[in-house]
Amino acid sequence: MPCLNEALNLPGLLSELESTREALAGAYELSTIVVDDGSSDETAGIARQWQGTMQVILLSHDVNRGLGCALNTGIDCFLDLSSSASGNRLAVMDADNTHPPRLLCEMLALGADIVIASRYAPGGEEHGLTLLRRLYSRTASLVMGAAAGIHGVRDYSCGYRVYSQAILELGKRKFGSRLVTETGFVCMAELLVKLGRLGAVVQEVPLKLHYELKGGASKMNVPDTIRRYVVLVFNVLFNRSWR
Repeated sequence: MPCLNEALNLPGLLSELESTREALAGAYELSTIVVDDGSSDETAGIARQWQGTMQVILLSHDVNRGLGCALNTGIDCFLDLSSSASGNRLAVMDADNTHPPRLLCEMLALGADIVIASRYAPGGEEHGLTLLRRLYSRTASLVMGAAAGIHGVRDYSCGYRVYSQAILELGKRKFGSRLVTETGFVCMAELLVKLGRLGAVVQEVPLKLHYELKGGASKMNVPDTIRRYVVLVFNVLFNRSWR
């Protein structure tokens, strides 16, 4: 779970994750990896407080490195913890209260290489977003779908996903430290495309996104994100190292 200044949102989210852990008991043992990406608030302190209540692993960046770097840190930690096991799964979600932890029960039940909580799957919804923001997200997914064409994927940009240990290990063997190179929000589409091209089986479950539940302002730099999507599409179409 990448975090940047999420002190307002983290207590409620960790409480919901603890309830989800109890719901999954017997099927899965849930540990929470919190990657504090250079927060200037009490994000790290709140995560430490919860270590006495639930299994919380806190990883901290000294400075803000970006979502992609936080994602890499979390993946590396997960694979290190799973090195002597098999069949584990990594769930990645936003820490701003817009991704309901209870949906993990449905996502984990599917068992695909990648399961996406999708706003665009039948039954998915978006609430609390401006028309322009909805347009950005929808356009990004349509363009990525045309460029990459991964079977079963409608939502390329949502960060709420479950990855199998096997597909992440395969991605690391193929791409090494370059599995995720984008530092911003485009990293989610990059990772999906790279794993999809390795033959990942992808399924979606409908996500009812309630962005109005988010505490604090958006951290997305829209102009920069658009520029990085242009670069990503170029790599998808022409970069041979991605094939």
